[in-house]
Amino acid sequence: MQHADYRDALKKALRASCNLIDTSTNYTDGDSERLVGSVLAELAASGEIRREEIIVVSKIGYLQGQNLKLAEAKDKSGRPYPELVKYGEGIWHCIHPEFLADQLTLSLDRLGLATLDLCLLHNPEYFLSESRHRGLADLTALRGEFYARIERAFAYFETQVSAGRLRFYGVSSNTVTSAADDPESTSLAHMVQAAEAAARSVGASAHHFRVLQCPMNLLEAGAARTANTGPAQLQTVLEYASQNRIAVFVNRPLNAMVTPNRMLRLANLPLEDPPIDIDQQLSTVDALEQEYRTSLAPNIPSSGTGRAPAEYFNWSAELHRIHPQIQGLEHWEQIEHHMIAPQINQVLQLLARQLSGDGAEQWERWRQRYIPELLTLLRGFRREAILRSHAQTERVAQTIDPLLPASHRTASLSQKMLWLLTSTPGVTCVLNGMRTPKYVEDSLAILRWEPIRDTQPIYEAALTLPR
Repeated sequence: MQHADYRDALKKALRASCNLIDTSTNYTDGDSERLVGSVLAELAASGEIRREEIIVVSKIGYLQGQNLKLAEAKDKSGRPYPELVKYGEGIWHCIHPEFLADQLTLSLDRLGLATLDLCLLHNPEYFLSESRHRGLADLTALRGEFYARIERAFAYFETQVSAGRLRFYGVSSNTVTSAADDPESTSLAHMVQAAEAAARSVGASAHHFRVLQCPMNLLEAGAARTANTGPAQLQTVLEYASQNRIAVFVNRPLNAMVTPNRMLRLANLPLEDPPIDIDQQLSTVDALEQEYRTSLAPNIPSSGTGRAPAEYFNWSAELHRIHPQIQGLEHWEQIEHHMIAPQINQVLQLLARQLSGDGAEQWERWRQRYIPELLTLLRGFRREAILRSHAQTERVAQTIDPLLPASHRTASLSQKMLWLLTSTPGVTCVLNGMRTPKYVEDSLAILRWEPIRDTQPIYEAALTLPR
């Protein structure tokens, strides 16, 4: 995906009356905010939009990229951010006012704004997750500390509302729709109480906590179905939010986590590549890898990384092993992007540095034959993964189509899923990643449709789908 594609998609969305942009300080290490700011400035200068018509949302909490490097440097110097949550290697999180202050300033600068419409704490439940990870068992004490941290963060936000740098604030939480007895669950009712206390602590007449962001889709409908908040924890998130004037933005409308480790894309996936004989292509790649082990590997020095040069290219055997296990496109993309591509790139860069002379020429001739065949094999695996996803999404369509108005049963699956959410009582806004102009057209089309009169039967029917 090219930078220009994102710009074009955002421009198209804004020109087509989309008036809310959701981003975060950690998306692409701040580049997402820079792009948003640049597009807003361009369209405002041309008179195509007015700044006051657009709601800009950003989120603070994760320490990644340059933010992580800054925090690590502060840590080593003995001046760490207070209340850092170090969940794992390179997985740091913070909502302390000192960190929020630094990040809000940087965010406004990248966006080119004097005032941010809405700032959200980005998944503050990392505190509960990390505590559980360390085996801390006193859940009452942990929750007390968690909401005390939320209150301190809200108090800081209230000061920024008073200073004119912020209009409203809220929370983005992946666990606010979990059952109340889940050790990592968060409570919207407790967040509202924290906001009320924060407003009192800074002398504000009323709090400015106005938005909750949470996941919701056909297969993860906890916001509409799980009673986990309010008095005696008898209300759903959507019910409580509606009664307390909290807007609910739902994310992941098309990416359903059907199990903790498996995601289903609720969209029609195009088959762009022609069929490939997987077994034949595996044999082709295997023959080239055997050639590498015989003629090239013995002359390559060990890198000291724990792997012998002969083990650098074993993808035919590895892909043959995992072939039956691939569940769908999302599963395959995790394998390809997080396992295969990083390892191949690392080895290619290593050998480019190590080899010279005749050895380098021999390696280059082999590489030019091998890489196209490997890429062909990967395309074949991707196509098969899409077909497996098709089988799953077809079951989804067969289950819900009889419950939809006949006028839109032939619409794309992604449009049906977005239509369902926008029709759900209590949902204020559906956040969808519209990364291309085509995605923008597909998404915004449903805003012209009449809402589905009763969405509950559809969510109930989804419970019968295999997970």
